[in-house]
Order: sequence, then C-alpha cells, then structure tokens
Amino acid sequence: MTLWDDDELLMEALDEALAGTVSDTARSAARAAFAWGTIDEDLMSLAHDSSVDEVLVRSAATAPQVLGFTGRGFTLEVELDAGTVMGQVVPGRVCRVSVLSPGQEPLSVDTDQSGFFSLRVPGGRPVRFTVTYEGATQSTEWLAV
Repeated sequence: MTLWDDDELLMEALDEALAGTVSDTARSAARAAFAWGTIDEDLMSLAHDSSVDEVLVRSAATAPQVLGFTGRGFTLEVELDAGTVMGQVVPGRVCRVSVLSPGQEPLSVDTDQSGFFSLRVPGGRPVRFTVTYEGATQSTEWLAV
C-alpha cells in the first residue's frame, strides 16, 4: 500500500501542500517561464555548463560557473562569479546583451568590438540572457544562478 492508496492520507497530503505559501519571487519566475511575450525570439541551446560537465578542483562555493550557448550564427560564453557576469559573443561583434530576471528591469550592455561584456546580476534568482544583433533577438532558457 502506498500513500496514494489511502484517501485520508492523500487528503492530508493535499491539505499540507495547499497550506504552504509560494513566494512572490517564485510566482514571478513561474509566470515568466510560461510567458509568450518572447515567442518570436530564437532560443539558444545550452552547449556547456561547468557545474555539470566538469569535475572542479576548487569547491563549488568558490568556483565560477561557466556556461556556453549556441545561437544562430554565434556562441555566447558567460562566466558567473559572485553576482558578476563576464562574457563574450563569438565571433566578436558589437551587439546588445541583456540579463532578465523575474520582477526586475532587464540589465543591458553593449559589447565591445571583440564581443566582450560585463554585468552585475541578482543572485539567487532565475535569469535569462538575450543577445540582440542586427534587429534579431536570441535568448537562453531560464537558468538558476
């Protein structure tokens, strides 16, 4: 017999789940994840995540997270370390990189000629990177940083 075979246990579990509160941040993140406002954007695919792909020599608490995304015609490489994002669009080009986080205004910066950029990001919140170049926007999926 499992927990779900007993109606009273099931109802107790449902009552407990309903009694829990959901933070405004979690609500915003959920809404943003399902928003259709960016349906016309291309989605970049995650090609590399150092927290998954590599065995780190330093502890996970001190090692920066390195992510690589493949877009149409370029790659986006970012390093997340203590609330700072440093990255590069390859091949290098001047374009706009934005970091979106639910409930906050987007943070945007133009890259230099080599495609380099740096931004401060809110910690402990989901983020999404977008790259706008020659009128086209490509975005990453939502990530927990």
